[in-house]
Amino acid sequence: MSLASSSDNIRYYGTGRAYAGEFGEASFDDLGELENINFALTVTTEKLKSTRNASRATLIEKETERDATLTFGLREMTNENLKMTLLGSAINTDNQSASYVFQDVVGTDVDLVDDLYVDLGKLNVFTTKLTGTITGTLAAGDTVTGQTSSATGKIAYMNADPAYIELVNVSGTFQAGEQVYETVDTNYITPTSVETLEDIVVTDSAGTTRLVQGTDYSLDVDYGYVRRYSAGSSVDTDLISYDYEAVDRSYIWGMSAGSVTRKLIFVSDKDDQGIRQRWTFHKVNILLNGDFPLIGEGAAILSVTGTVLKDTTQASGQEYYKVETM
Repeated sequence: MSLASSSDNIRYYGTGRAYAGEFGEASFDDLGELENINFALTVTTEKLKSTRNASRATLIEKETERDATLTFGLREMTNENLKMTLLGSAINTDNQSASYVFQDVVGTDVDLVDDLYVDLGKLNVFTTKLTGTITGTLAAGDTVTGQTSSATGKIAYMNADPAYIELVNVSGTFQAGEQVYETVDTNYITPTSVETLEDIVVTDSAGTTRLVQGTDYSLDVDYGYVRRYSAGSSVDTDLISYDYEAVDRSYIWGMSAGSVTRKLIFVSDKDDQGIRQRWTFHKVNILLNGDFPLIGEGAAILSVTGTVLKDTTQASGQEYYKVETM
């Protein structure tokens, strides 16, 4: 009597989730969105063939090797995923707190090189520009306060015509139309516009001549790289000022770890078409497999190959993996 067939036994357009934990541990990381996950079991045999006739029929076939492998693509660049695939030994923290630089001296505090980029050592640099009408006298180094907003800042550069000031060490948000004063009703600017500039303030040593981005220097504001143009006006003794944002930053040292082994678990989504399953791989050696595009089209995928190893801490016959069907 034949068994009845059912489409409920067919997995179709499968989805699910995967978890990875330290070998031998009971807690796991969620690997996040996956491009795919595939399992392969390869059995290698050796054959003894007859030499009695030209057909060389197989007399004995003996299994010599079994290899179980997982291949999967990680879409999410989490610290744990990067640590696992790039063979990092630890996740390190190096956060940047928001602060400012005022009149660092080129050639003393920072060394610029003609036509080459130099790292200022700060991420997300910027300045604040207030354009309007200046009453009285304002100068670099003055601290100004918004009469309405109570915002404060330090003048890195003042331009008389057209009238504007550029600020660093800004706290709060200045408002157009308010009096931004060094001395109330005496020395102040009434801004008609308030701008956050993707720039730094570079002046001569006296602080009276403003150098121009694109003419005297170029800048990668996201990563704080500055390049002085040999054909521009920048020289040693120039002054550099800027604000920089708070940035949460972490890093790993790639290839600092030996082989990386993980316990891997795959669970199918219970609403998938077909049988519901959980696969538990006790011990998997993780290797990044293939190119990881730093620039390219579409999602950057960490392509991973994992070799299923024997876990000698498990009972006999249970050392490799377990498949549960629900």
